[in-house]
Amino acid sequence: MGFGFKGKQKDERLTTLQNKIYREMYILIVVICALSVLYKQFLVEGGIQHVWTEIIIFSASSGYYLIRSTMLGIFSDEVEMHDRSSKVSFSKRNFLISLLLGVGFSLFLAIRNSLMYGEGAEETFYFFLSILLGCLMIYIPVLFVIMVVPYAVAKYKSDKINEQELEEMDDEDVR
Repeated sequence: MGFGFKGKQKDERLTTLQNKIYREMYILIVVICALSVLYKQFLVEGGIQHVWTEIIIFSASSGYYLIRSTMLGIFSDEVEMHDRSSKVSFSKRNFLISLLLGVGFSLFLAIRNSLMYGEGAEETFYFFLSILLGCLMIYIPVLFVIMVVPYAVAKYKSDKINEQELEEMDDEDVR
């Protein structure tokens, strides 16, 4: 798909080093955004309206990488490389992280709100249980949809693209 233009020969070492720099630059940007969110939330006491830029940067960069790696068919290869070198598979890791984040955030909200608004031990315990169960019913499925479903869809599509590429290569070999 060069549209009549010849592709320049590139040095693999140079390309690898450039990719390393881009990866480091991305990590630096994510760290700066995370520090900005922490600063705005805890030191400046700003609301959610002050961190939309950082949220957009996090979401857009992650979404772009996921979509692009899926379209190129390398997402499933990355998952396979991770699963080879790790004790916990990528899908199980995403599931466990979504579960732990949901339970952790639910416990945080339940403890905080029951202590703030409960009057007496019985009411505080009742508030704790009702808030905990309500938050668990909301946050675990939401985090599951955010973390596990996109992974499964991206893996499926990346596998399909890899299969198509293999079929095309087999068809070219037959000719």
